[in-house]
Amino acid sequence: MITRKTAIGLTLIVLIGFTSWGLAGALEEQKYIDLGKDEYNKGNYDAAIYLFNKAIELNPDYEYLYNDRGLCYLALGDMDLAITEFDKAIELNSDCVEAYYNRGLAYFGQGGYKDTAPFKNAISDFTKTIELEPDNVDAYYNRGLTYNQYYNSGKNYDEEDTTDYYTIAVADFDKVLELDPTYVLAYAGKGNAAYRNKEYNKSEEYFVKALESESEILEESGGIGLAGVYASKARNLKAMMNYNASIADYEETISYDPTLMTALLHQLSNYEYVGEYEKAIEWCDMAEEVMKNDPREYENYSYGFYPSYYKGKLYCILEQYDKALEMYDIADALCSEQHHSKPSIYAGKGDIYSALGEYDKAIENYNKTIELAGDKGTSAADAYKGLGIAYKELGENDKAKAALENAISLYEEYGVDGHGKQENIDECQKLLDEL
Repeated sequence: MITRKTAIGLTLIVLIGFTSWGLAGALEEQKYIDLGKDEYNKGNYDAAIYLFNKAIELNPDYEYLYNDRGLCYLALGDMDLAITEFDKAIELNSDCVEAYYNRGLAYFGQGGYKDTAPFKNAISDFTKTIELEPDNVDAYYNRGLTYNQYYNSGKNYDEEDTTDYYTIAVADFDKVLELDPTYVLAYAGKGNAAYRNKEYNKSEEYFVKALESESEILEESGGIGLAGVYASKARNLKAMMNYNASIADYEETISYDPTLMTALLHQLSNYEYVGEYEKAIEWCDMAEEVMKNDPREYENYSYGFYPSYYKGKLYCILEQYDKALEMYDIADALCSEQHHSKPSIYAGKGDIYSALGEYDKAIENYNKTIELAGDKGTSAADAYKGLGIAYKELGENDKAKAALENAISLYEEYGVDGHGKQENIDECQKLLDEL
């Protein structure tokens, strides 16, 4: 087996069709197969593809050749080509369990919280795998991971979808442990499910249980897999506002996988929360360095702009406004390159201009934030609070009152308890009382 990281830091287990070769034709074909397997296991995926191509020329109707060539594309991150290969394997053998399973992994790799259609395909393929192999623990495990992708903070991303993904995800992880009690990654899966359902104490218990078997995790999924478990545990501790413990677990994460971007980004905000702003800036720099060494990170809308954006926020806290504006401009340019927006960039600029007494510019940026945010979320709440302050300073009390009332309403709806929600509401109310 080999392992691959997922978006939530755990590991997807890959089933390789190499175990199902048998006698696949002429000796020359077997030579290409064996050489292809060897190159694949060394991580030389392009070389493996070349060798599997040679084998396919000799035996174009052997489904496992397409399955394993698909695995090469999967390892290279080309999900579209991988799916095409698995499709061909299934066309040749409608019961090719490895191809269904691995196609499920490829669909999972295509998905995101703004594009859940591939996750539906992944679930379908993992379910088909289970139909063909009812005791396939990896299929149950990865289907559970996929169910986890549909919800967060105790609610589904799609508000019209009433499926109880938490319950069915946990059921799959429980099935894994029923079939194989040593499959400790399932405890981490349950930990992530509980985290997404805002059951943070329960989540911590599951992660601690998983990490009782660090050696087994290392053997099953390597350092990358163990890093994923530590990262998920650290994220949960952060939600519990146990920032110092979260920092310690992210340090463990980075020791096993120094390039895990989610860990780098969560850690920098941890240092902000504990007031170590210069340390947070150091972690921004570390994240940027990882991105420079892997330009694909800049193509990920969730990551590319973030270190610059966060440095803008930190420099603003440190009252280094010129540096803050420079960082926000860089972040804004990176967002534009990827054709998306980050409303809070403009809220941050508004805060800077407000601090400098340039209220007209502040108001312009706050209004831009609200426009981009669609009048929803904490970015819009922050912008309305900023507008209230700016209008108050300009003596436009009616506008200030309306803005601050909007801010309170949005903080109440979208704010997270313990993460500045009540503090922001109290600040807005104090400002209202002063009008």
